[in-house]
Amino acid sequence: MMRGPLCLMLMGLLTAQDLVETRSRYPQAKKPFHLTYEDIRDTIDINKLPGKVLVEFYIDEHGRVVDPIVIDSFLNRINAVVIDKLKETEYHPATQNGRAIAVRYTLPIVFK
Repeated sequence: MMRGPLCLMLMGLLTAQDLVETRSRYPQAKKPFHLTYEDIRDTIDINKLPGKVLVEFYIDEHGRVVDPIVIDSFLNRINAVVIDKLKETEYHPATQNGRAIAVRYTLPIVFK
């Protein structure tokens, strides 16, 4: 006798959960990060490769990159170029329950 209402409640919870998930998403790149050797050839010694730069920033409610900082770098001379290129990127903002939100993002950039 109790089984019917319990199943209906469970199905209602699962349906509501799916609704929230479809209205929430991670930020998605409109204009992705793009760095070429030409951008850094004056600042990098090819013999110093491979290496990695770790950058942290916020993507605001409008999809803009805000407050980028270099967390870790194998070569400090390229940090300014990486930050400049990162500021040129654009995103579709993250959403939560259908509303645009700001999120913190970490981007590892690997040089080979």
